[in-house]
Amino acid sequence: MGRTYTEKTIKLLFGTATHCAYPGCNSRLIFKDRELYTATAQIAHIRSEKENGPRYDADYPSDSINEFENLLLLCGEHHPPVDRHESLYPVEELLEWKERQSRQGERLVAGAELAAIERLLNQKAPITSDAILRGPVNALGQAERLQQASDRFDEQPLESAVLFDQVATKLEETPFVHHAAIIRSRQCAALESGESFREAAKIRIDLGWRDYFSGYVFAASQQIRRIEKYQDNLPEETLRAVNGLAYSAAYGYERAVSLEDLADSFDKMEGADQGALNAAMAFAEEAIAWRRLDLIRSRASTLSEMAGNSTADESGLTIRARILMCLADATDSWDELIRKARYTYPPSITSWIAARHARHLSLTGHPEQAMGRWQDAIDGAVSAQLNDSAADWLYGLRATRVQYWNMDGNIDDLHRLAQALRASGNGSVLPEPYPLAARSLSHLLDQKWPDALHCLHQHLRHSVVTASWSAERTVHERFGDLLVATEKWQEAPIHYIRSDASKKLKKLAQAWPDRALLLEPPSGQIPHWERIAACKFIASASRALPEDIARAWSEFTFMEISTKPSGHPQTSPWIPAFSAFSATADAASLESAGNFLDLTADWLHREPGTHSRTDKDLVNALVKIYASHETLRDRVIEMLCSAILLRNDASDRAVYEGQAILSENPQVVEQRLGESARDENLYAALALVISGCDVAPAIGIARKKLEQYVQPLNITPGVSEMRVGEEDAALLVTVLDESDRQAFVDSMIARVLEIQDLEANRASAIGAIAIVGPSLHAEGRNTAFDLLINFAQGPTESTASMAYGDDPFSRFKFSVGDFSLGALAIHAAGKLAHSREQYAEVQRVAVPLLSATSSSTCSWLARMLRDLPEGELTVDVDMLATHQSPWLRCVAAMAWARDPHRWPGLGERLCTDNDPGVRLVLAKELKGRADHESIIDVLRNDYRRDIQRALR
Repeated sequence: MGRTYTEKTIKLLFGTATHCAYPGCNSRLIFKDRELYTATAQIAHIRSEKENGPRYDADYPSDSINEFENLLLLCGEHHPPVDRHESLYPVEELLEWKERQSRQGERLVAGAELAAIERLLNQKAPITSDAILRGPVNALGQAERLQQASDRFDEQPLESAVLFDQVATKLEETPFVHHAAIIRSRQCAALESGESFREAAKIRIDLGWRDYFSGYVFAASQQIRRIEKYQDNLPEETLRAVNGLAYSAAYGYERAVSLEDLADSFDKMEGADQGALNAAMAFAEEAIAWRRLDLIRSRASTLSEMAGNSTADESGLTIRARILMCLADATDSWDELIRKARYTYPPSITSWIAARHARHLSLTGHPEQAMGRWQDAIDGAVSAQLNDSAADWLYGLRATRVQYWNMDGNIDDLHRLAQALRASGNGSVLPEPYPLAARSLSHLLDQKWPDALHCLHQHLRHSVVTASWSAERTVHERFGDLLVATEKWQEAPIHYIRSDASKKLKKLAQAWPDRALLLEPPSGQIPHWERIAACKFIASASRALPEDIARAWSEFTFMEISTKPSGHPQTSPWIPAFSAFSATADAASLESAGNFLDLTADWLHREPGTHSRTDKDLVNALVKIYASHETLRDRVIEMLCSAILLRNDASDRAVYEGQAILSENPQVVEQRLGESARDENLYAALALVISGCDVAPAIGIARKKLEQYVQPLNITPGVSEMRVGEEDAALLVTVLDESDRQAFVDSMIARVLEIQDLEANRASAIGAIAIVGPSLHAEGRNTAFDLLINFAQGPTESTASMAYGDDPFSRFKFSVGDFSLGALAIHAAGKLAHSREQYAEVQRVAVPLLSATSSSTCSWLARMLRDLPEGELTVDVDMLATHQSPWLRCVAAMAWARDPHRWPGLGERLCTDNDPGVRLVLAKELKGRADHESIIDVLRNDYRRDIQRALR
């Protein structure tokens, strides 16, 4: 049978013997050297287990052969003769030896000692507890040492820690350095078990920093949590070191930890503290990644001193360079760093410094120098066989050329070269711990928000540190995506701005919730593309800006436009800044508004029919300045009239956006535009009609428009033609006599009923009826009313359409919008209604459409209800107040303000409505009212500045 000895047998043998059983021999049974146990004793059988073996006894129970009573412990010298010369060593004599050996003295056999003996005697190999360690540990001949370290853990933890240290040291001297971390963790546990807390904490801090720079922040936080269990037993300097590691690991992993917290933890450390250099590097690089250069500038001397104290080996030089690059970014001290780099650092780090300098130059408006530095970095990286870094920097060079509109040569050649470099082999100045871009995108798609946040933090820092500028911009865009998806609205814009994601900024502005936008104008120098993106966003989202921030933006953007644009038009923020000023002109100070009028005073004095990119925004700004600054109104009306004289899109906008202004200044309008109207300037004629002054100059063009639109339609099958101008013509026709107006309405009715025409054209015809119809005599008005009511209850669909690309995979899509002809007809019918019965009828027809979800339908129904004479509204206002459409809730707000006692409590609900348009209507209706102070106070404190102004 095989020789296997139970734990009980081994304990009895070695627990009752101290030396060899041979009489007079004092050879030890267990040898301990260099913390390892080695069993030197050999087990001899008094009776052999084999038939031909020494002293075989067939009557002896086979299951007792390997038991304590049949075994002796002999040294290597005396075991062979006992077995080879069995006749000289009979059973009886060996039993006497056994008896004497069992009286040599009792002792406790430690678990680790027992395990070592058992492995030797039973010929078992040491078992490495972790499969990942087995190969390296065996290859280095450390299997037995590691096994004994594990065996002694419970009974002799400090001895166990010494053995773990020896194994880890061996591994750290080889490429298996990462495997050593596993052993170091076990060493820490052994030290903690033996209450050697200071040494344990020291090792855990080193492990934590190793985990941090390897990208495994969670593992670093686990090291910190273990230290916290015995932190009361640690000295102050160790606690500072733990604190520095803890905040470095938490930043980006825990949202509650800010960059200021990280800076404070660094400030509390002393230069001699363990990990102080790592903390300095982590803080400096995070500050650069998040563009908090102020935090670095205020600590520049400390960081510089710490960098200078780093070691001169490769690791120390790398840390020094990384800290100094951050200082150069913050203090613009690149010249000195580059001058010293050539004879201080190896080529790989010199290339790295060149790339970081190129990034800095790109961000600070020095494209020519930046492109040169990118090329230096790329050449150095290729020479050092750092192909991944060279590829990243090629994309940085490409991005610089694109952003500064330097399109000489084929820009895509840089992309092809970068791909070729990646294919020819890898190598980076700072390898990624894992594929950061792929993992962050995966977390985003899986909606694992905390993991996505953490991964993006790591990716941003790595991209900035390695000067992977193209990747840096991509990370910012994905940060924006994450923050939008998690509804962290205030944080999203800056990331889209830094990534120059203009389309996403536009979508963000459209989706902005009902809350204040707290984006301040940029302070200090930022790249032109970021200024462009920021201004475009503000132009789209300006209504959400509170008064003080809107004024700050108006000041910032005016400073931009007060300087003439220079360079390539694509790199100038001048046009976007002009749009942003226009959007915030209502908040501009009197001085800024006056200066703006001075700047643009002559812009509208040019040949009619000419166009300028600023025309639309200029008119918008004029309308807002007129409303905000009474002392500037005379200048504004003059400029609006100048815009109308241009006969272009600016004229159209001046007429319709400035209707209220024109109505308040009929004398100026007549004086400035009368002659132009006689010359058949459509917009001048419209302005005369709108302002209510003498319309005689507009008669000529009005008749021409009438003649144009009373002609029968000529529709060619298969040809879709979108017409415009019916509503302009209708406004002019109102100044003609009764028969002309009736003829115009009849022509428009025919167009409404023409199903071969586009819905957009038929909708324009309905709008024209709504303008002219109210001026008809009673009979014609009633006829048109009845026709519109009938049409609204069963509108006919057009057979012609200009919509294209309904398939989501269509590359080309076109649509002219959503037209609800039934709702448009109801709105027009409401305009024509002039009796109580007709007001009731139009509301009766509208009620079934109130369940519609189309914004267009609800908008036209709301306008009809809004325009009803006071006292004629019969639709349930409580129902309107709870409708999903804000248009209809606006009607409820207006109705309540006119008769608040009829719907008690409704005003309190509507003043906090989640749509600002509803609150704005309520504010306008309550302007100048002495009652409902509580509701007015709520509206007065609304973040929307248009709501606040409506009450002034």
